[in-house]
Amino acid sequence: MIARAVPEEGHHHIESPTAFGGPLPGPSTTYTVMLGDIPVDLRYDDRGSDTTIVFFHAAITKAVRRYPVFSGSTFSEDIDANRLFISDPSLYVDSRIRLGWYAGNVRQPNLQDALTEIIAKFDGPNRRLIFFGASGGGFASLYFSSRFPGSTAIPVNPQTAIGAYVPVIVNRYLNYAWGGSPITDLPVCTDVIDVYSRPVENSVLYVQNSGDGDHMDHHYSPFMGALPESQRVEPVLIDAGEGHVPPKRPVLTQILKDVVRT
Repeated sequence: MIARAVPEEGHHHIESPTAFGGPLPGPSTTYTVMLGDIPVDLRYDDRGSDTTIVFFHAAITKAVRRYPVFSGSTFSEDIDANRLFISDPSLYVDSRIRLGWYAGNVRQPNLQDALTEIIAKFDGPNRRLIFFGASGGGFASLYFSSRFPGSTAIPVNPQTAIGAYVPVIVNRYLNYAWGGSPITDLPVCTDVIDVYSRPVENSVLYVQNSGDGDHMDHHYSPFMGALPESQRVEPVLIDAGEGHVPPKRPVLTQILKDVVRT
């Protein structure tokens, strides 16, 4: 297993998703929820708000030196909402995995259901969930928001079908997370286009860099083209430059603030 570092103070070890009873008192707490023999690491910043933003990270880069990966804290620091950061546990399966879409692995084939069960502990009457993620984390934001009626997803340049992404990256995930199984054989959701082609009860603010031709052609357009009229999806096209690059952080901060205020 890849070396990981979790804080001693305010950290709680939970034996399973079912045993997790929800966040414990404290302004910032971390949790390790075991799923099989692999930890699912979370950080929760309780700001006393009725709104919680759930953050999913994108592919990790060589600059990442410490796991778990809790991404999004800097540009969301001034937003009036609780924050739940989730690190993709598939990163622990093999050091060659840099992106797992929070879709699971051969040792955690039920990860999507388990994370849904965990996130539900932060939901409740008179509470609101917002799911945020970019690229592979954007796929996760779309998927998990669809599991929570009344929630909002803010995907940024998301993959909407894992199999339509860069073949070498997809094959690396299939080889090292699933032992080489073809994507069509995985017991998980790998295509949110199919999910959103049917009625769901969440809302989506789909943020897409219009200069990202590959994602415009293979992820954005197929997703938008499959939506039924009843779907609450608002596209936000931003020219952030050529290629798979996100909008500037201040732009994302403002988008999050606007959604939290609505």
